[in-house]
Amino acid sequence: MSSLSCVFVVVILVFTLGGCGGENKVDNGASGIAFNKGYVASKNNDFNSAIIHNSKAIELDPTYVNAYNHRGFAFSKQEKYDEATADFNKAIKLAPKYADAYYNRGIAYAKQKKFSEAIPDFTKTIELDPNHADAYGNRGNSYKALDKTREADADFAKVKELGK
Repeated sequence: MSSLSCVFVVVILVFTLGGCGGENKVDNGASGIAFNKGYVASKNNDFNSAIIHNSKAIELDPTYVNAYNHRGFAFSKQEKYDEATADFNKAIKLAPKYADAYYNRGIAYAKQKKFSEAIPDFTKTIELDPNHADAYGNRGNSYKALDKTREADADFAKVKELGK
């Protein structure tokens, strides 16, 4: 299969499967192609390439919310949390109702053991997407790390209720 065919298949899959938390961008131009290459690279755990391709998408379209979120995710996977947080902040600034960006920023904070900063992001994720079981679970883990057992238990019960 040619690389152009692969990109087309990825574009179809991204939009068919819901893509990135409701902030999908229909972009068949150069920025969309760069984003989709970054998406594929990230799925293949090639986070250096994901950063390069998403950076290209952002260079071509500085308002490309998904590219900021996905680049932030790649930075986070490389434990470059300052860069990751800056990208999640930009995604949130551009799209304040983008639950995935809050969730990913919360994960970045939690990985740095900044649980007091992570909790509001998981809470905002839940506010925007009340069925986001992973946000409840990670908020529960953050509460547990802060010895807030009652709050942690409530979140873990919600995860169970949601069937995760």
